[in-house]
Amino acid sequence: MDNVTHALAGLLIADAVVAAHRARGHALPDGARRTIVAAGVVTAELPDIDLAWSGIGRGPETLGYMLHHRGHTHTLVMAIAAALLVWGLALAIRRDLRTTAASRATLAVALLGTLSHIVLDWTNSYGVHPFWPWDNRWYYGDAIFIVEPWLWVVAIPLVVAGERTRVTRGLLAALLVAILMAAWVTSFTTSAVAVALTAGAIASLVAAWRTRAPARALARVAIAIGAWVAVEGVFFTAGRAAEAAVRAAVPAAVDDVVLSPGVADPFCWSAIVVWEDATTYHARGAEVRPVPALRAPTGCRTRAASGLDSVRLAGTATVRWTGEWTAPAGALAALARRDCRLAAALRFMRVPAWRRVGTATELWDLRYGAGGFASLASDGRGACPAGVPPWVPPRSRQLGHMSRD
Repeated sequence: MDNVTHALAGLLIADAVVAAHRARGHALPDGARRTIVAAGVVTAELPDIDLAWSGIGRGPETLGYMLHHRGHTHTLVMAIAAALLVWGLALAIRRDLRTTAASRATLAVALLGTLSHIVLDWTNSYGVHPFWPWDNRWYYGDAIFIVEPWLWVVAIPLVVAGERTRVTRGLLAALLVAILMAAWVTSFTTSAVAVALTAGAIASLVAAWRTRAPARALARVAIAIGAWVAVEGVFFTAGRAAEAAVRAAVPAAVDDVVLSPGVADPFCWSAIVVWEDATTYHARGAEVRPVPALRAPTGCRTRAASGLDSVRLAGTATVRWTGEWTAPAGALAALARRDCRLAAALRFMRVPAWRRVGTATELWDLRYGAGGFASLASDGRGACPAGVPPWVPPRSRQLGHMSRD
């Protein structure tokens, strides 16, 4: 997820714990409360510290980005360790947090903050592998777009209504205005989605106004968290319906269905379905409308997979095929055996595609397109990368020999 969403989650967690702490009769000085809130935001962002050594996904460091971003810092082991570190620092900074109740509240915020980051990153199609070192497989939620406006809309007004500084209120209000303006003026959403987001923002503002009194802080946070969970629930439910529709439309045993919703739109999805039969590796793109009555065939604004060949494929009322990429069965395993750099990249790539470029082979992930951060060219003569993590390749069935490394 984007870092604004992670920060909002940290603020909501801190506000909830502080409000519950206060409701039990444990008042906190302003300085201690601000430290707990800071701990919530810091821990909600902290797993992304791996960008310091993985790079930013451009240029020669792209392999490091693929292998190490959302890597070890996005695991339960490291999340708990990071939370304990922040908890210890908070108690060292503020003596008034060392009482039993305040210490427990701070620890709860720190733990929930780091864990919220992993959970939110799991919800989209990029994935995480949280159970290292016991389980090195990738897990994907395939439900939430990487920047989901609904989460901003339901959270920001209710967060602003809490005990915030003037600067924080101004910044959060600006972010709310920015996301609504983007919905109206960009091509990522339809006008119907923009209207729905605006109505949702108004409803959230009304709820924030009605619960602005400090005595109603717990109710205010409960509304925000409840609305957040409801948004996630709608997208997950629609996503599972979209997945079922895609699987039913493919006359073969499917290895994977990669799903991503339209921006702020649970009724439009882009999909890539992956399978391999006796002769061919297939990656087929689709636009999916799990509730066709709510969307015309051309009424979706989804991000179609790039790099697919245009082919005429019969779809259904729910699934419209947008193209396909194919290769001979076994070609991917042969590619990995010939080139250790490409083999390392396959520990990340969920929908690999490839082509010859001069003497080199370019490998990329169809989720993100050729030439993006998940793209790598190699002629097989370079040194093998060091420090390759043990992530199980998403296409381990096709690779076979790498599945248990």
